[in-house]
Amino acid sequence: MRLSILTRPEVIAFAILIIGTAIVTLRMTRPGGRFSGRRKGGRAVATAGGGETAFKVEQVDRNDPKSRMESVTFADVAGLDEAISELREVVDYLRDPHRFERLGAHMPKGVLLYGQPGCGKTLLARALAGETGVPFFYMSATSFVEKFVGLGASRVRQLFDSAKRSAPCIIFIDELDAIGRHRSADTTGEREFDHTLNALLVELDGFAGSAGVMIIGATNRPELIDTALMRPGRFDRRIQVDRPDRTGREKILRLHADAKPVSRRVDWGEVAAHTAGLTPAELANIVNEGCLLAARRHRDRVAPEDIDEAVSRVLAGTRSARLMSDEEKELIGVHEAGHALLSVLLRGVQPPSRVSIVNRGAAFGRSPWSTTDDREVLTKRELMAQLIVLMGGRAAEMQVFGQPSTRAEDDLDHAAGLARRMVERLAMTGRFELAGRTDEGTRGKDEGEGGKEVRELLEKAEQAARTILGDNANDLRTIAETLVLKETLTASELQDLVRGGSFVSEA
Repeated sequence: MRLSILTRPEVIAFAILIIGTAIVTLRMTRPGGRFSGRRKGGRAVATAGGGETAFKVEQVDRNDPKSRMESVTFADVAGLDEAISELREVVDYLRDPHRFERLGAHMPKGVLLYGQPGCGKTLLARALAGETGVPFFYMSATSFVEKFVGLGASRVRQLFDSAKRSAPCIIFIDELDAIGRHRSADTTGEREFDHTLNALLVELDGFAGSAGVMIIGATNRPELIDTALMRPGRFDRRIQVDRPDRTGREKILRLHADAKPVSRRVDWGEVAAHTAGLTPAELANIVNEGCLLAARRHRDRVAPEDIDEAVSRVLAGTRSARLMSDEEKELIGVHEAGHALLSVLLRGVQPPSRVSIVNRGAAFGRSPWSTTDDREVLTKRELMAQLIVLMGGRAAEMQVFGQPSTRAEDDLDHAAGLARRMVERLAMTGRFELAGRTDEGTRGKDEGEGGKEVRELLEKAEQAARTILGDNANDLRTIAETLVLKETLTASELQDLVRGGSFVSEA
């Protein structure tokens, strides 16, 4: 009887209808399907990408309290004041583009955020999206990488097509070096990477253009980025997201501790003083570790001893090169003070916007103490002044401690390269027979032909640096002590510390 009911035509038809409806629903709601977008809490999220999630776009509804609560703004970012000030102009443009267009100004096509891992590059991009309220397309560059030629380029075009329909908007590409690294000369092995990068270059500055679309890139390895991506009209601005100084570390610690039951006896200024060299991510981990320890001990509030133990836990897992002891801070302070003082006293060298003992990254293949202007024509005196500044850190160490340290390694690399260029390419020591040689021609047996002149230039530069620093020993000591205390000095603060006039370097 039961079998006869199951075999009736109307029962079979009803079962087929249910199965068919389920199949259609699954096909239309899977990632990349027609109705793959979803709405949740005032935040519109959509995914696309040929069967796999290629990118995600979200837009914050400012009228929805839940959406505002989920978003991140600049108020949620601490210790990155310089980077935030650079991005505020982008916010102003996206909020009121007519004010800029009326004067003929155009929104920067792209902004590159670079720095060490854990310094807040992705957080800054999220905060920029929260501040503007425009559609925000997020994509990891590794999502473009495929073993089949053409798929990565297709995903780039799909991303920009969707962005243009939502303009004005922001595209954020994380780990940009995965697709933006230097193109190879190989015509077979790296074709997919080259096709993907070429598609990105076309979309950034193609014939049709991408009006109203701003691209934000983030990378830990800026020296790997192809030069075609870095020219104006593509990535117009480069913003370094650096490890914070003492003041920045204190702000970050207080920001993460504000929403947690932390005892008022915790001295965050003292904690910041003992965490030199740590990234914002590690500082946030200190607060979290302190909360975990307090919970383990059944406390109602996080006590100072919990934070002290949390600092020890985080530092125990930190490489010694990133954590600076008092002795190392003193040595680095003297080293950087030597560079800084010479950059103020010597003509032909522009002092940097900030001097810090926290980080020493040589981004884009340039020393922090190389020339900061883009002039193509420099005199021998100006090049010698730059050599003296590059040797100033080592000279200051010799002046104060009587021996050099490994801190001068990158300075020596850049100084030797500049001196060899002066000898072999520019014939500034009279060796005309070495001028005009290619890089390949100066290798091997010919590599040492200008070695004597290179050594003499470097010795002369170091001796000049030691002489100038010796004549201005009080200023050197003042700058070094201030750097150890504050960890960062602006150009104006540096000028205020330096007494006396300028010194003209002689070639």
